[in-house]
Amino acid sequence: MKKSVFQTEARTTVVPIINVSLVVVLTLMMISPFLSNDEIDVQLPEARAAEVDDTDNVEITFTIEREIFVGEDQVTLAEIPHYLGVMIEGTPYAVAVIKADRNLPYGEVEELIAAVEASNAPRVALATKEKDEEVQP
Repeated sequence: MKKSVFQTEARTTVVPIINVSLVVVLTLMMISPFLSNDEIDVQLPEARAAEVDDTDNVEITFTIEREIFVGEDQVTLAEIPHYLGVMIEGTPYAVAVIKADRNLPYGEVEELIAAVEASNAPRVALATKEKDEEVQP
């Protein structure tokens, strides 16, 4: 018996891959104009160098004894909207920085944040400590 020897070549046909890729590209090109939402009006923020200036910061400190200080003046929670409103009136870049003791219940801090927001402060920030500054026990 004679043994037949077949030589086979392994070929990869890339034509189907190219066809599928072209169909995907054409489909994406046709639907891309419909993906943008031009009808939604969004006012993007603008960055200014004056925002870095610390002179517009108003510090509000909330101690563990439940005392609230705006700068060095002690105020009550009910007085904050009016007191801050007068302080930051005419200052478009003012930042109300809230420093609250971490052992205070979150609900009380949330009430303080709401009172600061009621004063129409342009921006409200919560002060935190860097990990390097924490006291080791």
